[in-house]
Amino acid sequence: MADAVSDRQRGILSKFMSIEHARAPHFFGETGLPGTDEKITRPPAGAHAKIVAIYDYWRRIAPRSGMLPGRKHIDPADIPRLLPYVWLVDVVGTPRRFRARLIGTALQRSGTPLRPGVYVDDPIRPELKEKVLSDFRFAAETRQPLWFRGKANAPHVSEIYELERIFLPLAADGRTVDMLLCLSLIQRAENGRRRR
Repeated sequence: MADAVSDRQRGILSKFMSIEHARAPHFFGETGLPGTDEKITRPPAGAHAKIVAIYDYWRRIAPRSGMLPGRKHIDPADIPRLLPYVWLVDVVGTPRRFRARLIGTALQRSGTPLRPGVYVDDPIRPELKEKVLSDFRFAAETRQPLWFRGKANAPHVSEIYELERIFLPLAADGRTVDMLLCLSLIQRAENGRRRR
């Protein structure tokens, strides 16, 4: 799992966030760096501790260098504090589609329309479908994680202020992505402001 945040990316990121600025609003509106097409494939400095924890866990459970972990390598007992924020997505068919398998309780409370068995693009507005699917495709096709912080594209409860998430590819055979381990954190707002 190559570390894909370059010195250039770190420099750009440092302009937008710092450790103590980690919880301030960041509406990148994309899965990459502002004003670029570059994808962020590991949690940057300032990413939420839960995002970093699931990323580190995913790297730790990989069976060996160059191989992806599979669903069989995940032990829920290893990550009990992360489970409410975790969701699993099956990668199925040709062309690839992405179907929710498991949705954590914190996400269910957020008002997400995703339920097990629902394809992730089904509840998305038509004009946003390609953008949303491109993130899932990126993780599945490149076999790399994908980090995002910004405005949610999927419908949730109206008081969502910001979403931070990571997609982590899984492969039963260590190579062909058949599932994504995802973790999403949602910040709510009251009267247009972030709730503290």
